[in-house]
Amino acid sequence: MLLVFSACGPNPQEARQAAQDALEQGKVQQDSGNSSEAMRLFKEAEHFGLLADDTLTVAHARFNIAKCLGVFSDEKEFVSLLKAADEGLGDDYTERVKVMTVLGDYYQFHRQFDSAEFYLNRAMDYAERSGTIEAKRWVLSAFHVKCFNAKDLEKSGDYLRQFLHTYLPEVSDSVLMYYYHDMGNIYYKMGNMDSMAYCYGQLEEIVTRLNPDGCNPVDTWYYYGTLANFAEMRGDYEKACEYRYQYDKGDVHRYLEERENNLALISQKYDTAVMQNELNEKIIHKQRVIILISGLAVLVLVAFLISQVRLARRRKREAEINAELFHFKQQNKALAQKDAEHEQLQQNYADRLSEALEKEQQVMLFLDIYLKNDKKVHLLKDLEASVYGDKDHWEAMLGVVDQLYPDLMATLQQKYPDLEEDERKSYILSYFKLSRQEEADYLGTTVNMVDKIRGRRRKKMGQDML
Repeated sequence: MLLVFSACGPNPQEARQAAQDALEQGKVQQDSGNSSEAMRLFKEAEHFGLLADDTLTVAHARFNIAKCLGVFSDEKEFVSLLKAADEGLGDDYTERVKVMTVLGDYYQFHRQFDSAEFYLNRAMDYAERSGTIEAKRWVLSAFHVKCFNAKDLEKSGDYLRQFLHTYLPEVSDSVLMYYYHDMGNIYYKMGNMDSMAYCYGQLEEIVTRLNPDGCNPVDTWYYYGTLANFAEMRGDYEKACEYRYQYDKGDVHRYLEERENNLALISQKYDTAVMQNELNEKIIHKQRVIILISGLAVLVLVAFLISQVRLARRRKREAEINAELFHFKQQNKALAQKDAEHEQLQQNYADRLSEALEKEQQVMLFLDIYLKNDKKVHLLKDLEASVYGDKDHWEAMLGVVDQLYPDLMATLQQKYPDLEEDERKSYILSYFKLSRQEEADYLGTTVNMVDKIRGRRRKKMGQDML
């Protein structure tokens, strides 16, 4: 199934070829000045390069996309593209020099000279690794321009001399013109007019030698502008007009040449587009067949997945219901056991309380009989001993209370230490819901006294009173 899905697009070989073709066409458009078309082709090269996993082509595409964006582009996007290109180029240090040089030029254009120097130093390191003198020349030239724009004229001159030294012992006229032109500019900025005049003089000698009749300024037209300014500084206005004419003539020639190149490139682009369209038609036909097969396979797979999802949901729900039923049974079992224990505990308390109350009733009955006898005190003690053993009836009652309400006495003593003995007894008897007369009989006092005791107890205990 995965093989069917992967076949929906062009195969890696076709994608790689499409990426490389787009990259080459983009470079042609870029050289001709058609930046918008070049940008489109470079993005296409990046797209197909990613499909083919061709990291080198992707890196070159991103490098050229950044160059099309130019120095006025967003810093984040520009730097991200160049860093990705630098990483994708791998061991191709010559190309990585170009990437870092462009990045350094970007920052020096925006007057961020520290960042520019950082990336140019990295470019120099790549140049050393590449082992090519040409890469080192690119970096030296970039350092020279950066220092010149940063107004570090001494360093700018040093880098320019190092650049010239890489061409020794044989230096071409084009390199010498570049050297004398820029060195003359440096001396002009420094105010060293003698050295400036010497450099511009050397430049003028080379340009005049290459164009003795002034009719073919194709390779030297740019320098005529500087020579015209130099002639004006000397007061040679006739020569200045001549040089200005040569500069304008060369500029027009350059424009016409670029136009012819653009026409040739458009023709080439048309021929290439025809061949590309034929290839695209074959690829599209192939893709339509593959997409049809893939669509059928997708429908089958989706139907299978839906059935599996439904089955899984039903099984999950059954498992949840069984788990809930088991849990409910366990809860019912536990509750039944707890209810049985609670009923047994209540029965035990009731039996013990009934026994205690029965003894109390027996005591009261005996008291009614014995108190009529003159020996009532002695008989009362004998009665308490016979019923409660070595405890009096109140202590026996407290024993029952402690079993029914553990820690009641300790809590009462801790929270209400100012309760008197009869008030504390009255509070404990309130748990048994006795009437006023019953409580008076138990305490051995009158109903009026019980009311007074209850009033004092309520006042001291406040809202906590039962």
